[in-house]
Amino acid sequence: MPTIALLTPPAWAEFAGILPGLIPALTALVLILLNVFHRGTESPRDYLAYVASIGLGLTLVTCWVLWDDTLTRPIFHGTLYLDRFSLFFTGLCSASGLLAMLMSPRFLRSHGLDRVEYYMLILLSVSGMAFLVQSADLLTFFVAFEAMSIPVYCIAAFMRRDARSAEAGMKYFILGAFSAALMLYGIAMLYGATGTTNLEVIGETVIGLMTDPASQSANGIIMLGMLLVLSGFAFKVAAAPFHLWTPDVYNGSPTPSVGFMATAVKAAAFAPMIRVLNTAFGHVGQMGAGEAVQMISLRGGFYGYGWIDVLLVLAGASMVLGNLVAITQSNVKRMLAYSSIAHAGYILVGFIASGAEADFFLYHDAVLFYLVSYTFGTLGAFGVLAYFERQGRSVETYDDLAGLGWQFPTIGLLMGTFMFSSAGIPPTAGFVGKLYVFKSAVDVGQATGDLTFIWLAVLAVLTSVAGVYYYLRVLVSMYMYERDEELEGVGHPAAKFALVVCGFFSLYLGILPGGAMDMSRQAVIDMAGAPESIQEVQQDGREALQERLGVADEGGASDE
Repeated sequence: MPTIALLTPPAWAEFAGILPGLIPALTALVLILLNVFHRGTESPRDYLAYVASIGLGLTLVTCWVLWDDTLTRPIFHGTLYLDRFSLFFTGLCSASGLLAMLMSPRFLRSHGLDRVEYYMLILLSVSGMAFLVQSADLLTFFVAFEAMSIPVYCIAAFMRRDARSAEAGMKYFILGAFSAALMLYGIAMLYGATGTTNLEVIGETVIGLMTDPASQSANGIIMLGMLLVLSGFAFKVAAAPFHLWTPDVYNGSPTPSVGFMATAVKAAAFAPMIRVLNTAFGHVGQMGAGEAVQMISLRGGFYGYGWIDVLLVLAGASMVLGNLVAITQSNVKRMLAYSSIAHAGYILVGFIASGAEADFFLYHDAVLFYLVSYTFGTLGAFGVLAYFERQGRSVETYDDLAGLGWQFPTIGLLMGTFMFSSAGIPPTAGFVGKLYVFKSAVDVGQATGDLTFIWLAVLAVLTSVAGVYYYLRVLVSMYMYERDEELEGVGHPAAKFALVVCGFFSLYLGILPGGAMDMSRQAVIDMAGAPESIQEVQQDGREALQERLGVADEGGASDE
C-alpha cells in the first residue's frame, strides 16, 4: 500500500520562504469571497480595507518571525532567496501598502469607487514585490516584476471616469510595457551570452568570459544586456531620463495610491537592482589588478562606462532635473512627483558609493535606511492631500492649501513634519537618511582618493538645499495665507491613524535611528548570492555588528 511521505524540514523551510508573498495573494482571494456576500450598493465597504490591512499586518509579522531563520542557500531549485535582505524590503513594501489602504476608504467612497478591486490590486502588487525582492533567477525576477507592475497600472487608471486617471494609466502601461520589453530583451541577451539565467551562475560565467581574450563578442552582448536590464530598473525608480511618466501618472492616479506607487514600487525596484548588479556583475574584487582592468567595462569605475558610470549620470541628472523642475510647479502632486525623481538621485548616490568596490559593500545600509525614511515622509504627504480630496473638489495646488494649517492644526503639524523630512531638516528621518547617504559618498571618496565621489556628494547637498524651497512653500501656503471658505476634512479614523503613524516614524527615526540602521545593516550583511569578495566583507561586518550589539555569533543565517 503506498504511503505518503511527510515533508522534510528543508521542504517546510522552502514553503516558509514564500509565505511573505503568499499571504497578500491569499488575502486578496479572501476579499473576493467577502465582497460576494456584501449587500447594498450604498453601504460602505470600509471593512475591506481593514481585512486587507490585517493581511499585510500578518505579512509584517511573518517577516519578523523569519528574520532569524534565513537560509544560506536558494530555495525552489535556485529561483528564490530567503534572507534578511528580502525580508527587509518585503516588510517595507507591506507597511507602505497597509498605510496606503488605510488612507483610502473615505477617498474612494467620495468618488463612488468604493470597490474591492482597489484593495485586491494593492495586495497582488505587494505579493509580486515580495517575490521580486527574493528573486535569484532572471526569469523569476521578470515574472515577479510584471506581477508587481500590472496591478499598479490598473490602480493608476482606477478613477476611470476621470480623463486624467485614464491618461495616467495609459501612459504608465505603454511606457512600462516598453521598458519591460527592453528589460526582457536584455535578459535574453544575457542568457544567450552565458547560457543561464541564474544570477550566481551568470556572475561566475562573466568572470570566465571577461578574462578570455577570445570572448570579446560575448562581452559586448553582456554589456548591452546589462544596460537594457538597468534601463528597466531606472524606469521603475523614476530616474532621469526615464522619468517622463512620473508627473502625469502621479497627478492623475488616486491620491492615496500615489504614495504607494512612489514608495513601495521604488523600494521594490531598488532591492533587485542591488542584488542583480552586485551578484551578476560585481566580481571585480575577486580578480587581480590586470584582470580587473578587463572587467572595468562591466562594473565601471570613473570612467570605464560600466554600470557605476551609468548610475553616476542617472544620479546627477535626477538630482538636478528633479529639483529644478519641482521649483517651477504650482501643482503639489506634480511637485512631489518631481521631488521623487530627485530622491531617486539621492538614493543612487549611496548606491554608487557602496558599489564602487567590494570593501564598501556594507554602505548599502545607507540606501536601505534612506528608503525607510523616504517611505514614511512621502506616504504621509500624499495622505494629507487625500485627506481633503472629495468628488468634485481636490486639494492639489498651493492655493488650495491656503490656511489649512490653522483650520486643521494636527494635519498641519503632520504635513510640516513630512515636508521637513523630505527636505532633510533635523530632527526628522529624512535628515538622517540624507546625512547617511551623502557621508557614504564622502567616505568612499576619501578612502579611494577619487574626487568624483566628493563632487557627487557636493552636488547632492546643493540640489537638496534647492529642494528646501518648494517643500517650505507648502508650509507657507498652509500658514501664511488666508482661506476664503472653510474646508471640511475627511475625518476618517483609519486615515488619521495612518497619518499619525507616518508622522511618528518620520520623527522617531530622526531622533532614534539606531534600530532601523541596525536592521538595515543586518539585511545587507545577510544578502545572499554575493560574490566571495563581498561575502568576506559581509562576514567582517557581521562580526563587528554582533560585537556592537553585544550578541553571540549565530552565523548570520541558518542552513537548510
